[in-house]
Amino acid sequence: MNNNLKELLELINIHCQTGNRHDLQTVLRTLMSNRKKYYLQLLDSSTTEKYADGLYKTLLLELDQEEEESIETAELAYMALSTLIAGEKATPEHYKRRLLLLHYFCDYFTDSIIEVFLAAYRKEHMLQARNLALECIEKMQLADIFHLEKHAPDFLEHDEQIIDVCNTIETNADLPDTEYTQAALLHKVLYAYLKTKYKKN
Repeated sequence: MNNNLKELLELINIHCQTGNRHDLQTVLRTLMSNRKKYYLQLLDSSTTEKYADGLYKTLLLELDQEEEESIETAELAYMALSTLIAGEKATPEHYKRRLLLLHYFCDYFTDSIIEVFLAAYRKEHMLQARNLALECIEKMQLADIFHLEKHAPDFLEHDEQIIDVCNTIETNADLPDTEYTQAALLHKVLYAYLKTKYKKN
């Protein structure tokens, strides 16, 4: 199969439209097996968005064989979405996709959250560290929901997936302004950490 990134992303789009699940999985496996190399090739918002979407579909279809692969796939998808959100062409859909990624695949982010924010708990209080990490991830989801509530209320009001997420988040949604700011900052710090992590690799 051709390993050109843009052609792979176009094939993913075609197979999604035609419903060709077998060929879609084949292309997604190619994307997944070269995910780090392709991340370094991202040049524009269109390619970045399709790349993030491809990795998200890979996670949904459970095409990865090992948990380590799943973690890397989720983190690369998160970085691509965060790059889009940091850019001038960020859309409500980008925020939605990022919060869904964090919601459905939260377990894949706990190790990095602990490494960045909760290292002091790691050795002797691992269970507490994991619970605090999951709380951090819920606050990050709330930060994206609050952004949509402020900047795209119509989008938020009519999206059933986001409403379902809101109904399952256990963290109190009535965050004071200081905690909301901290929740948004969690995104920036995690993004910076992951960029450094994958730059080294």
